[in-house]
Amino acid sequence: MNYSMIRRLILKDWYLQRWIIAASVLGGIVALGIVCLGGQAAFMVGLILLLTALIAVGAQLAIATMVNERKEQTLSFVMSLPISYADYTSAKILGTVLIFMVPWMLLVLGTLALFAVPHGIPHGLLPFTAIMAIEILVNTCLMIAVALVTESQGWTVAAIMVGNIAINLVGYYVAHLPGIAKGMGGSSVMWSSTASTALLIEFATIAALLCLTFFFQSRKRDFL
Repeated sequence: MNYSMIRRLILKDWYLQRWIIAASVLGGIVALGIVCLGGQAAFMVGLILLLTALIAVGAQLAIATMVNERKEQTLSFVMSLPISYADYTSAKILGTVLIFMVPWMLLVLGTLALFAVPHGIPHGLLPFTAIMAIEILVNTCLMIAVALVTESQGWTVAAIMVGNIAINLVGYYVAHLPGIAKGMGGSSVMWSSTASTALLIEFATIAALLCLTFFFQSRKRDFL
């Protein structure tokens, strides 16, 4: 693999998307401010805004770094460089995921820090928060996979819509699981096997999405 070209492609995407990163972090800080108001209602409102900010940046990255390269006919130039399909796929997946991880990590750490604040978020919400944080990564990987494989704005928008619906359904389902629901309002963390299983399923889904992306990319005969 041409690691030098992969690094340059990643840095190119980082530079072009720097303002998206800044805007998403700012929006997340506002959401965390609402959470700081205290109470489960403020937590849920802040969580929804936080999810919206992260979903929005994930969708924008998928479209800007992959779909637009085909739409604006810059993909032909990129593929004229000394890189293979594996190099290009690696650069796009690594670059987009790493860009997304900047606001995601900052905002997730900020949310977790609020659990240490006296009279802040009920500690019982920690398992639910962890599951939903990883679910955002699952949603982003889905958008990246569809955008990279199809290079179609229509299919990517469809993936965004499916991901948004899935996050709401997963959030509702997880919040009503007996192993999660009974501890959500408590003052102490009640980590259960249900929470561990949910996280394992999410990590397995992320791995499957990325592996399938490489598989379908490897079967392409023409990137232009």
